[in-house]
Amino acid sequence: MPARLIGVSALALIAATPALAQNKPDPGDAFALPAETQPATSDQQIDTRAPADKPAEAAPVAATGDPVLDRLNALEAKIKALEARNAQLEEQSRFNEDRIEKVETRAAKAVQFTWAPTLSDVGGNFTFKPRGMLELDYAGYNSRAGGYQFNNGTQIRRGRFGFEGTAFRTFAYRVEAEYVNNAVNLLDAYIQYNGFKKLSITVGQQKAPYGLEANTSDAFNTFLERGMANVAFGAVGAERRVGATLAYSTDHLYATVGIFGAGEAVNRNATTPGETYGFNGRVVWEPINDTNRLVHVGVSGYKVTDFAANSLTIGDRPNSRVDGGLITSVSITGTNPANGVQTGVKNATFVGGEAAFVYGPFSVQGEYDHLTLNRFEAGNPNNTNLHFNGFYVFGSFFLTGESRSFRGGVVDRLKPFRDFNPQKGNWGAFEVALRYDKLNLTDHDLSPLTREATSWTTALNWYLNGNVKFMFNWVRFKGLNSPLAVAPVAINGTTVKGDVFGSRLHLDF
Repeated sequence: MPARLIGVSALALIAATPALAQNKPDPGDAFALPAETQPATSDQQIDTRAPADKPAEAAPVAATGDPVLDRLNALEAKIKALEARNAQLEEQSRFNEDRIEKVETRAAKAVQFTWAPTLSDVGGNFTFKPRGMLELDYAGYNSRAGGYQFNNGTQIRRGRFGFEGTAFRTFAYRVEAEYVNNAVNLLDAYIQYNGFKKLSITVGQQKAPYGLEANTSDAFNTFLERGMANVAFGAVGAERRVGATLAYSTDHLYATVGIFGAGEAVNRNATTPGETYGFNGRVVWEPINDTNRLVHVGVSGYKVTDFAANSLTIGDRPNSRVDGGLITSVSITGTNPANGVQTGVKNATFVGGEAAFVYGPFSVQGEYDHLTLNRFEAGNPNNTNLHFNGFYVFGSFFLTGESRSFRGGVVDRLKPFRDFNPQKGNWGAFEVALRYDKLNLTDHDLSPLTREATSWTTALNWYLNGNVKFMFNWVRFKGLNSPLAVAPVAINGTTVKGDVFGSRLHLDF
């Protein structure tokens, strides 16, 4: 009994100290919270004030008449008050942690760095990001037939710089210029509205819907250059043009249609007052698009008319741009005299098909293209149209196990499993690929000659990371009745054969 009385007395003395006698927060306490709650009303607000109700006052305990029991009851009431205060302080601590996290999130949203900074307001309503691409090429040529002396050397294949971003969340924009062959041209300049659930509207200079390789970013293609037919026919009625498009997209279906004028670089004068215009469309279906697996099929087409002077030249180089010689080409000339009698090309119609298959590190991709030129009757005694075609097919394999990926109906960026870092034994990703490519410009209603070009291309691509890569191509090409064949024919023949050993340093951001 004496020991019990001594313990009770000690507890009573502790409870009587001023530190433990406080039952509610001091108004000057830095951890005290306001009693009201102020809800967040905008994304601009960093945090929300949490309620900080005062701990409930200990209800007075009725006296029992026993001084020891009354003292114990009072002490128990103070302990409950302290527990309530402790719970309040824990709540305040969690609230402060949330505030710190929100401030850090705001700071992270304001400026985010990868290869280039992305600027954003707190709510993400407005963003701004520089973008660009640099590609430095070297090509060496080996002439095996035809007598043409190719020019070896270096080239800035692409030098691009611009910016893109969003406004009011639902608008997107892009402006970008390109430096090629000592000339600067406007590449992209458009505004896009994305306020509808599955629809987007784009107005300005942009890529016209046309094939898989052409609508894929140049940064993501597997070879140094696209297929020859893709390039030759795209120059007639696709590539970048001024116009408006409507795009529909779901998880598996992508469709784009548009009406276009000519490109930004067209010059007009008194003899060529009209502007080329046409309609383009592309539809893609991807029944399977999962990690490491893809089935992709699509069709595209265009109808374009009003060519300058009703004339066209169609052709391409042998999968390399350092030397400018066309391995195959045809020209259809026309006139537009004052008497109104027109000759040459009236309009052009293109139809193309595309397919791709990805399974793990292995992939196959191909396209078939067909171009029809409708000619004016004058100067065309047989009243016939001209038909040209071409295709490519290639296989790709990643030695390091990565897979090609597609997004939005086109090829997406390849990201190595491990970025280049020799100190940690990481060397990036390695891809090998083989392509067969053919452009057939033979039409015996135009000429009795067979005009076609074929090539085999072996590629090795080294991806240091998602933005930097080295590309190496060996192209073995052949052109029948090629404009590169050097006279006299008795010595050099009309067939051109050769090899291209090309390389590229690529950076995009």
